[in-house]
This record gives sequence, structure tokens and C-alpha cells, in this order.
Amino acid sequence: MAACKPVLLYFYPAQSSFVVKDLKLMEQVYEVRHHGFLPAKKWQTPLVWLGLLFFLLRHIWRAEVIVCMFAGYHSWFPACLGKLARKPCLIVAGGTDCVSFPSIGYGCFSKPVLGRFTRWSYKLASHIAPVHEKLVWQEYSYQPNDFPNQGFRFHCPGLETPHTVVYNGYDAEFWQPDFSVTRRPASFLTVCAGLDMRFTQRLKGVDLILEAAKHLPEATFTIVGSPLGFSIPNQPKNVHLLPKMPLADLKAVYSAHTFYLQLSMSEGFPNALSESMLCGCVPVVSNVGAMPDLIGDSGFVLEKQDSILLQEVLKKALQADVLTMGQQARARISQQYPETRREQELLELLASLKAE
Repeated sequence: MAACKPVLLYFYPAQSSFVVKDLKLMEQVYEVRHHGFLPAKKWQTPLVWLGLLFFLLRHIWRAEVIVCMFAGYHSWFPACLGKLARKPCLIVAGGTDCVSFPSIGYGCFSKPVLGRFTRWSYKLASHIAPVHEKLVWQEYSYQPNDFPNQGFRFHCPGLETPHTVVYNGYDAEFWQPDFSVTRRPASFLTVCAGLDMRFTQRLKGVDLILEAAKHLPEATFTIVGSPLGFSIPNQPKNVHLLPKMPLADLKAVYSAHTFYLQLSMSEGFPNALSESMLCGCVPVVSNVGAMPDLIGDSGFVLEKQDSILLQEVLKKALQADVLTMGQQARARISQQYPETRREQELLELLASLKAE
């Protein structure tokens, strides 16, 4: 008779691709019982919170460990009851729960109430697992309108909870160039969910891309994530919008473009950037979060949030040996951030928390 797996409780604010990946990873060793914090409307938040509490009270007594993807409203009850029941609680810090950008109202710490629950969660947790060192503490100089530093230790002064960095990991066997499609020269791509919102366009740097496109008519720019029927006012002719699409379809889209743009004001360890690099795209990124470290010398970095400076960076990119750089980009992600590395390090960290 097979031995029963230990029970792990997993909480998340949205069922994103990295949540699905971590669920599959942890299900190799644990019986994972998961609960999403997914209110459709703000007024539903108390009801969803109550449902989360009932789920915890029902399952926490059999659990050996608790994991929360991101800190926020959804992580406070698990961290609090985990402390009371002496069950270790691990928070995976992924990005928005580590920053504050009041100029655009982004980041958990930019909102007073959410910021308090985020701080309380980090304080009550047994351990924190950021996906990159830059989410712990970083100097921030990309634009001057917000804090000169970011990271959860900057926004939680005096925090004593220990942390261990566990990088994201990627399947290089799945994410590889699709040679059945032709890679178009001088073609730039970005993926942006919520493209119809001005806030998202600013956060993800789409506004910079649109401005640069006007001055680079020899290049084409593709933005994936457009809602049905949406168009950008005064959209340049060399900018093309594609709808949101499944991950499997993205592989061919990545492979059809030479460059991938990630010009966000804030990022943790972006999946789309890493996936595109595995598909041979040359990365062009903002000087934000983990991104300059991820790409190394395989791409280009926009040091400041400036559309004229971006034009200069893109012109330099268009003159580069893109075949060699694309190969370097793929090698960098496949060698340094394989899926097996995250699997091993995360499972080892969970085992160590159980043993304490």
C-alpha cells in the first residue's frame, strides 16, 4: 500500500501560469489542497475572505506546511493561523508584493490597507522565498517619481523573517524556436495583458513603445494581449495588435520575431521575457528588477524611462548580430534557470521548514 503524501495548503490570488507550474511541482511530493482568492468584484472580498478562513479551519490541522503565492490580503489568514497552529508558512514573493509606485498606484505597499496586510503576512510567515534577489532590496533609478529603493525589506523595515531566493525555472524542451515559422527581421514583440487600460500601458512601457514606433518606420512592433475590437488611438501603422493567446500558441509568435521588449516600470522575474529568450528572441529590457541580470550581455538595457533614449537603444539593437545574441539568450535561460533547479530548491526549502 502506497504511503500517504503529506498535506500542503496552497493559496494564490490568481491562477496564472507560474501558479499552475508550482502546483504541478509540489504535487510530486505533497497532497496539495489549494484555494484561490479570486473576488470578481471588490464588494465580494469579505465573502471570499470568509471562504478562505473556512477552508483553513477545515484543512490546517492535517497540513504539514502552508505556501502562499505572493503576500497580500489572501496570505494574512494562512500566515496568522499557521503561526497559531505551529504550521510553517512559506510566502513566495513574486513582484507586486515587494514594491510601491505611488505615481501610478502600483504595488501592494502603495495602498495603505493592502500594505499593512502584506507587512503583517511577511512578519507572521516562517520563511519568504523571493524569485530574485532584487525583490529583497534594490536601488531604483529607472524613473524619478517614486522611491529610490524597492524590495520587501525596504518597505518592511525591521522585518526579521528569514528568506531564501528560489529562482523561477523554465522548460527549455518546450520553449524552443519553432523553425516552421520565419523570423522577421527588425521585428519587436511584447506581451501585455490588460492592454486596454492606460494604467497597464504605462506600467508595462507600452506608451514608450508606441512613441518609439513612430520614429522607426523600418521596424515592426507587435503587441499581444489586445481585447476583441480594441484599437489604440493614433496607432502607428507599424504597430500590430494580437489577441491574448494560449501559451502553446505563443511559441510560434516568439519565434516569428527578432526582439522581445519588456520595458516595464516594475517587474520581478518576468515569464514572458524568459520564454521569448528560450525561443531565440534578443531581449530589450528596462533597468528594472531582475531583468538586467537575467539577460546579461545577450540583449540591451534601457537605463532610463525616456522615449528618445529608447529609440537610440532600438537603433543599436537593429545593427547587432541578432543570430548570435538570440542563441546566447536561449543558452542563458536554459543553463542558469532550468525548471529542475526551481523544483529541487523549492522542495528542499519546504522539507527544511517541515523539519524545524
